[in-house]
Amino acid sequence: MDVHLRYKVPDGLRPLLEALARETLRSQPKDVVRFAQLFFDELQHHRKSNPNTDIICDPVAYEMFRTDLQRKYNHDHEERCASPLDEAATKIQAAFRGHCVRAHPEKFGAPKVISRTHSNEKIESLNTKKDMKRHSVGGYAFQADSPEDRAATKIQAEIRGFLARKHVEKMKKEDTEAATKIQAHIRGFLTRKHLDEQGLLSPTRSISPHHTQDSNDNHY
Repeated sequence: MDVHLRYKVPDGLRPLLEALARETLRSQPKDVVRFAQLFFDELQHHRKSNPNTDIICDPVAYEMFRTDLQRKYNHDHEERCASPLDEAATKIQAAFRGHCVRAHPEKFGAPKVISRTHSNEKIESLNTKKDMKRHSVGGYAFQADSPEDRAATKIQAEIRGFLARKHVEKMKKEDTEAATKIQAHIRGFLTRKHLDEQGLLSPTRSISPHHTQDSNDNHY
């Protein structure tokens, strides 16, 4: 059998691949396989909705398909980018920047005394609205254990653990140095005492400063 007959290009394959390549180049996805999966899923959905229409070749149908594909891709891309860890890191960074501004406002072009009356009033207003909503609805539940909160707690715990380990290592190092100095002093004292008992220590080293002072007084 002829090779060209065995591997004949199926009808519709060329425009299908061209459409996939065109939309891939237009969207520039980082995950091409996932985008291709989204492309074929959306194409299959449009084919089921319009069974008598060639979605790829019909300009109107293809434009509707392309619009829906871009909308779903953008939605999927935003959800994948906004992960809980990213949002938690953003919250921590924002809180740290706020702390830096409040601690040294002059470095950021703000007055040294920052009035926080407006912020306090805003917080109280939000708390009042939450209380009113909780009492009026009855079934209102504040989601305190969201994925962002858990991710932020995990990051903070890792940072605290790192700082604690660093502090413990510093204390161990200081204790080791102090113990080494004490041991050196003790060894020196025992060595001098042993040499003094054996009579190997020079008289000037064995005489204490107190005896030297008494001798000088008797001489005068």
